[in-house]
Amino acid sequence: MQEEEKSRRERVIREVSRTVADAVVRGTDEAVFVAENIKETIKSKTSGDRTTRDNVVMVRVDKESLDKMDELVEAEIAGSRSEAAAYLITEGIRSREPLFDAISAKVAEIRKAKEELRQLVESRERGEAAGE
Repeated sequence: MQEEEKSRRERVIREVSRTVADAVVRGTDEAVFVAENIKETIKSKTSGDRTTRDNVVMVRVDKESLDKMDELVEAEIAGSRSEAAAYLITEGIRSREPLFDAISAKVAEIRKAKEELRQLVESRERGEAAGE
């Protein structure tokens, strides 16, 4: 299922890239049309996610990142900096999915090792309390 989703996303990215390149060649009117389509796509993807964005994270960003978020807001692709940041974070995670899969696997191993250590310490403490 993940491979199908990844393949679908890659096809969409290639299609958007081709469309944008074609629009640049054709001129400003076509580029504006493409921007509107991208804007609608982003809005449709993020508008339904409103309820899933219940977690608040305060972050500091550099000037370049802030400028990019502001450009998304100014172009009315995102309704706010918060929406722009959420979109950019989600897309960043999606674009590096294999890395995050590897990180998740390692974190699971770390959690398991911590639990094993906790159990080891507890069993030794119980043994010492019993007078071993």
